[in-house]
Amino acid sequence: MSEPTNNRYRPIKKEKVEGILSRALKEYIRLLAERPVITKAVTNSVISGFGNIVSQLLAPDPSTGGKINWRSVFAYSSFGFLINGPLIHHFYAYVEKVLPKNQPNVAIKRVLFDRFVFAPPFLLLFLYYVAIVEGAGNKGAVKKIKETYWLILKLNWGVWSFVQYFNMNYVPLKFRTVFGNLCALIWMISISVLRRRLAAKQN
Repeated sequence: MSEPTNNRYRPIKKEKVEGILSRALKEYIRLLAERPVITKAVTNSVISGFGNIVSQLLAPDPSTGGKINWRSVFAYSSFGFLINGPLIHHFYAYVEKVLPKNQPNVAIKRVLFDRFVFAPPFLLLFLYYVAIVEGAGNKGAVKKIKETYWLILKLNWGVWSFVQYFNMNYVPLKFRTVFGNLCALIWMISISVLRRRLAAKQN
């Protein structure tokens, strides 16, 4: 006589997992179409916070004894929700409007506009906001900007120029912020690690 099968321990079928993922993706695409700003804001917030946690695990902060600094996680996550997600959404829409694809040399124009008009003040805002929310104060934030801004901007130009060329010219408009978020996960981990290492050298 065979033993009764315990349903709780049945393995989840591959087809069922694929079905769940497919439905989740369709729902996400629907939200991107119906509520693009809030959807991109939440996505950016989650990715930014996760990236900061990973960066802290890769480069532990001695001042916290290697523990996760949740204030720093909040700084990155809130920046993604309040500023980065909504701002990038409107920025891509603006670029699409003022630099349509039928313009000559539009691919290069879009990248140059992003790299030299948008990126410098955006990075300045990012560094200042994060430092303030992390508790550095105005003087501390300005000090950190002086120490890291130019180095990070040069890295930004070097790395993101290629990413943005592809993103702004080949990725559909509604997916550009999401694509940028996924690339930014690696970027934000790198920046967080760099900021922490530079701060450690200063101390």
